Amino acid sequence: MKKIYTILGILLSMGSYGQLAESWSYTLPDKVAYSGPAIADDGTIYIACDYTTRNTLTYETSPENVFAINPNNTLKWQGHVNEGALQDKVDQIISSPSINADGSVYISGHYGRRVHRFNAVSGDTLRTFYMNSRVRYSAPAFANNGDVYILTRNNNDRGLRNYSLDLTVQNWIFGTGTDFNSVPAIGSDGTIYAIATNDTMYAINPDGTQKWSTTYGTGGYASSAIALANDETIYASAKLNAAGDGVLKAYNPADGTEKWSVTFVGENAEKGGPAVAADGTVYLGNAGRKMQAFNPVDGTILWTYIAGAAIEVVPAIDNLGRLYFGDTSGMFYVLNSDGTEAYTPLSLGAKITSPAAIDSDGTIYVGVETASAGKLSALTTSATGLQVGGWPMYGKNAKHTSNVNAITLSNLKILLEDFRVYPNPVVSGGFYVSTASNSAKSIQIFDMSGKQVYSNNIEANEKIKTSNLRDGMYILRVQENNKLVTTKLIIK
Repeated sequence: MKKIYTILGILLSMGSYGQLAESWSYTLPDKVAYSGPAIADDGTIYIACDYTTRNTLTYETSPENVFAINPNNTLKWQGHVNEGALQDKVDQIISSPSINADGSVYISGHYGRRVHRFNAVSGDTLRTFYMNSRVRYSAPAFANNGDVYILTRNNNDRGLRNYSLDLTVQNWIFGTGTDFNSVPAIGSDGTIYAIATNDTMYAINPDGTQKWSTTYGTGGYASSAIALANDETIYASAKLNAAGDGVLKAYNPADGTEKWSVTFVGENAEKGGPAVAADGTVYLGNAGRKMQAFNPVDGTILWTYIAGAAIEVVPAIDNLGRLYFGDTSGMFYVLNSDGTEAYTPLSLGAKITSPAAIDSDGTIYVGVETASAGKLSALTTSATGLQVGGWPMYGKNAKHTSNVNAITLSNLKILLEDFRVYPNPVVSGGFYVSTASNSAKSIQIFDMSGKQVYSNNIEANEKIKTSNLRDGMYILRVQENNKLVTTKLIIK
């Protein structure tokens, strides 16, 4: 009789909520691996795919692996993140894009060891910077003034890097020789929190000096995203030890002292990471198929939901307090804040390692690995937006800024006042730059590998000579009266 009542209860429960369904999906040419969608203010969704086979072609003929998808399921543009000395191999992308306050899109390749900046409108590559170390499981984060933080690993001068918004200057590097696979978090005072693969959690001052560090495990390892609560308590998950136990830790942001710690025996938590609801509740999934809710006061487990496979993503929280996440069997889940199912779980594909993003209109976006390639899925529920407060998703928000504060650009603003480069393409050994004020300018030209090939200060209407430069594509950087613009330059 007990079994009959249990089944009846399940059936009645299923009747209280609807079936989750895709609104649409956009097919991508290869799998989506640990790349979460970022969403711009105009609703454009940016996502990358991971090519298993890295071919050798030319830059122009190699497959595209970065995509801008309109919210009506059409392609806006597609771009290249390549690798190799000639930039002729499509790179493996196992990290996420982020969107800065000027709208430009940043993403890092793995083997190519570069961070890339794309024009959000055209998809043009505005700039790349060769870092000589790799990036995976991470996403660019932004300082209060728009400077870019990149965590790098596995090669040479790996560490935490700080770049100018236009990627022309590396301001500093912290922890040279230390592997970072995680997504950092930036506090209200500009402190950068980052967890490394050497058992250590770091707090770094905005000038690149160490504020504090603390050990989180014994033989531990982390590739997870960090989250901050409203009071800026730091939450981080990791593999605790060589035995493969997982851990969730809460730290005091002032000095790194531990507030509490929860261990998951045999259940790794090195990937994914926590999300924090507006009321302070902490949510975390792990390799033991569990999504759990934790009391922010002492880490007590409030509830546990068992998924069908390992959970390697940060959950997203909507404005009704519901959680959205996928697992490594391709199932997608929507849970109420009490751990019950809000919708019947839905199979979207073969595997989900992409953290979901919630748009301002409530549409849910997630990357999916399918049997043959990958896709971006759009899901519609009764949500009308992302939860306000806490740290409700990967990178804190749909742009993946990973910053408590809103980003306000520095005094080097994007120059829009009648900026013009002519002729472009350059066909006569030189070109001119004009603006509304048409005053003296600083000119720099970079090749597509990031090497500076020209630098000069010019007066109004002065010709910039390019006779010493080879034919090809370049990046032009113009600074005038503390204003800045970068654009593509072609020399024929």
